[in-house]
Amino acid sequence: MSDADDDPDRRTRTALADVARLTGAACRRCGAALCGHEGVFSLVLGYKAAPRCLGCTAAHMGEAVASLRERTLTYVRHHACFTAAWRRASELEGSADDERPACVFAKSADVLPDPERTTASPAPATSVTWNAGPMSCGDLVLELRQRLMALPAGSVLELRAEDPGAPIDLPAWCTLTGHTMLEARHPTYRIRRKA
Repeated sequence: MSDADDDPDRRTRTALADVARLTGAACRRCGAALCGHEGVFSLVLGYKAAPRCLGCTAAHMGEAVASLRERTLTYVRHHACFTAAWRRASELEGSADDERPACVFAKSADVLPDPERTTASPAPATSVTWNAGPMSCGDLVLELRQRLMALPAGSVLELRAEDPGAPIDLPAWCTLTGHTMLEARHPTYRIRRKA
């Protein structure tokens, strides 16, 4: 691991740059322009390469907007890099003093499961391994999300993640996204993909 991977200022600069790039981007599913806060949600939830608005993210994950929004905001508040990006989005949208900006807190509370993800019968579970090495924060969860989504529901991913933030970030991300952390003994993690 390089010193840069453990540099909080570098993580914050990266998060700010990623959210600046995602702000105004078209939602991968519905085409709507993302606000800066939805850019933060996309980054936190691992949708950096395929950003989605809050409603489409919740639908893709098969849960209510309100619960996803609250869990994600709690995660943001516990990570300085994402908190800085959230504040910047608020400043740019003129809601700097509002912790719950209307752009994401006026959204519908309930969604139906995403038909793209609904299957008649689940595929058999598998077990795969992945060595993420020193990959950090945003890139780690982006790649983790992609790898888990490529697996059948119930499959187990055995992950080696050397990032010093992994013992906190990975269990929190699993809770946030609905996957199950079966084992967390840094740097080894076992994650069961949600149904």
